[in-house]
Amino acid sequence: MRHGRRRRDLGDTPWITIAAIVGVIAVVILALVFFLGGGSDQSSATSPSGSSSAAPTTKLSNQGVASITVKTTTAPAVPVSGVWIMVDYIGSYKGSYGMPSDLRKVEESGIRLFEVVNATGTVQATFAKKDSSARHDLSVTIYKDGKAVKVGENSSAYGIVSIRYP
Repeated sequence: MRHGRRRRDLGDTPWITIAAIVGVIAVVILALVFFLGGGSDQSSATSPSGSSSAAPTTKLSNQGVASITVKTTTAPAVPVSGVWIMVDYIGSYKGSYGMPSDLRKVEESGIRLFEVVNATGTVQATFAKKDSSARHDLSVTIYKDGKAVKVGENSSAYGIVSIRYP
């Protein structure tokens, strides 16, 4: 007759089974809280106080996975005197503007207004997208005394707009 030690099965120690079940339930509950946002709703946004030129913001709610803040930009008011270049593009762009003998180079993004100081002759503006987006237009406008006198647009990837007035 063989005497030996009896092998222990997982069922022989019920506390291990209970601990495993409680652990699985805890992981499931934590995952649900994490992925469903834990019930806190942060769908309101406030704009910074004391800044009159601050753009309004909207916070989008998407069930707590992430929050996205969208800043709405408004076009600057074009002055009623002088010559101005307005460039409008959601992404980054670079280019030059001014009179052919005095071109200024810039790199910006969004809607920007550039003054052409002492504009006495032909004014030109050449701007290019710095990205491959073909979903949004790059728009360049020359204004004289508050009125648009020349407009150019391009929506192609790395698109270029080049305009002159007169």
